[in-house]
Amino acid sequence: MRPAALALALGGCAGLPRRPVAPALVPSAIEVDRSALPALTAELRSKVKDLGLDGFLSPRRERVSRALVLLPQDRAKPGVISFQLEDGPDAGVYQCEALGRGLTSGQPRRGWRRGEIDGKTVYYAPMRDKDGATPVGIYDARVISTGAYELAALDSPQGLEDEPTLAAEISASRAAPKPHFSAVWASWYPRNWSTQPIDLIWAREYQRYSQGARFPFFERRPEPRDGAGRALEAAQLAHDPRYYFGPYGRSGLANHTDRWDEPRRRGDPRYAARPELADFRWRNTDGCLKVRPDCLALLDEWVREQARKGRRAQYEVIQSSLLDRVPDLRDPTAAAQARRP
Repeated sequence: MRPAALALALGGCAGLPRRPVAPALVPSAIEVDRSALPALTAELRSKVKDLGLDGFLSPRRERVSRALVLLPQDRAKPGVISFQLEDGPDAGVYQCEALGRGLTSGQPRRGWRRGEIDGKTVYYAPMRDKDGATPVGIYDARVISTGAYELAALDSPQGLEDEPTLAAEISASRAAPKPHFSAVWASWYPRNWSTQPIDLIWAREYQRYSQGARFPFFERRPEPRDGAGRALEAAQLAHDPRYYFGPYGRSGLANHTDRWDEPRRRGDPRYAARPELADFRWRNTDGCLKVRPDCLALLDEWVREQARKGRRAQYEVIQSSLLDRVPDLRDPTAAAQARRP
């Protein structure tokens, strides 16, 4: 598929009304017990060499680059994120698995959607909830770096005692005024600090041609429970007065990883029976967008590359029923069917 054809199929990137998702971006299967990045990337590269989504001229007459996030309607399934690096030894198109399902529960709750993973029932928070599924639409993307962000810890002081690197970075981020602010959880970072989460901010002026155009967006500030909560909200609003203005009152969220893949977690007997160790689909996202560490490292590189080129880096989140039909490779029958030519 040629880049121009792919861009037109994606619709919003060319400033056109929404069109069907390009088939090239829909994988034949997704691995859930290990990183799917190698397999998904190899399959994508067999179909397309250039996404044509970096550096295009937007309807607002500015240069924009986009990563495309496809999420299924069935939240028991993972989605994928596709993007492209232009320069250096890592240049090329990439695709990895992604979760945007929101908070989950093993028990039914009023208004929550029911799902099923490997025959086990799970419930998902509504998208309108604070920690519900990632709203579709377009977001501006920035790496939450200590050079540009003042950081605050969401973990308790006791919880940071085992996180000396993160504690030091949070302290250093306050040494001089920063243009941006973010409260962070230690679990968003690998222990080796090799990758950093990405801030996603609702791009209000870009929703017209996205699926996000159908959402009501308004301000919904949280109600702080204590002095620390009030301080966090004040710091956020001082850096961005409209931070809480977005779809269903949700404007900012994070693209981050977790620690289920780390040897330290895998070898801890306290977690031996947890399904998250063997199956990516069980991992919570709490209203954010989650990927594995190898994918987040490449996405960090992509956001920084676009910043160096003076472009506006964005994620476009799209929900498509095409992802509902993508099998996972833990099912031998589904795997055999997916691999047939």
